[in-house]
Amino acid sequence: MEDQANNTTSSNPKPSETPVLNISGKVETTQKTPRTMGKKKADPPPPTVPETPKINPTTFPVIMGRILLKSNDPPEPVSKMNLSDFKQYLCLLCMDKPSKRKLVSHMFISNEKELDSDFLKVRKIYENRKDLKILEQVTVYTLCARSLFHRVQMKLTDVEWNKQRNIFETDRIGERDVWNVTSRLYDLENEETEKLFNYAKFLSATNS
Repeated sequence: MEDQANNTTSSNPKPSETPVLNISGKVETTQKTPRTMGKKKADPPPPTVPETPKINPTTFPVIMGRILLKSNDPPEPVSKMNLSDFKQYLCLLCMDKPSKRKLVSHMFISNEKELDSDFLKVRKIYENRKDLKILEQVTVYTLCARSLFHRVQMKLTDVEWNKQRNIFETDRIGERDVWNVTSRLYDLENEETEKLFNYAKFLSATNS
């Protein structure tokens, strides 16, 4: 009896293998796919969209380099300019010549960057001169030092010039001799500035 019961049990199909009728007429058993226990599969990350580059004075050269030069290498940094280095000066080294009661003035042009070194070079010319005594250094700021230099050469007709017309002598009168020469230079500088502005107005009016 036990053998018959075992045979009967083994011959019965499992509930998960219930026969079904296929369209073709064949009988097939359905099998459920076993579910895997675990974490749910994560969704793929969305595609990354490149951020629009921000345009500013720092990034603009890089962006233009990529477009025009077709290169990702940033351009070489530009050295910073100090605008004060372009300031121009008409300079005088004023000296006393006691033997002839003369005021000797050595005239030259310079700029903000080289002003000290230029004065030092000129002073060294006269440091060992026993007939001259260095008094003061005079600087006159001007828009165009070379133009003012030529104006002084033309306008100061009551002084004694050397052949190169960069050194002139005036009579010593008193303690204000250097101030008097400096005042004349400032008057000539004002005339030169007015001339330059009038010329600029003329070019603007005529669209030159």
